[in-house]
Amino acid sequence: MKKNEKIRTPLGIISIFKNEIPERYHCVVEPEILRISETHIRILTIDQAVSWGEEVYSPRLHQNCMNPENITLYPLEIEWNGDKVTVSDHYGMKKWITGEKLPEIQDWNLKLKKLRCNPCRNCGRC
Repeated sequence: MKKNEKIRTPLGIISIFKNEIPERYHCVVEPEILRISETHIRILTIDQAVSWGEEVYSPRLHQNCMNPENITLYPLEIEWNGDKVTVSDHYGMKKWITGEKLPEIQDWNLKLKKLRCNPCRNCGRC
């Protein structure tokens, strides 16, 4: 496993492997930087989130409410193809095209958060 690899994208600098995945977490896909072609790169990261104002795309942690020891980590996927960048997480996707307002890139931590949804809607986010 590489440590703290970084890549410059049109959105900014994205890093992978800055966070260490705890042994008890199951990562759906390992973080990586995959160079598909000279103009097409796919990045899977658990280190950073991308936000456009209130709209935030980030890696996601899911703890099974029936089996709390089952914790699944879904990396944030950033696909850069020419002048388009697609950012997607477990719940949604956003496309960015050269010339549009740049999003903010922030660090993301591997911490479980209780959502305290009352009444529970069984959405799976807890």
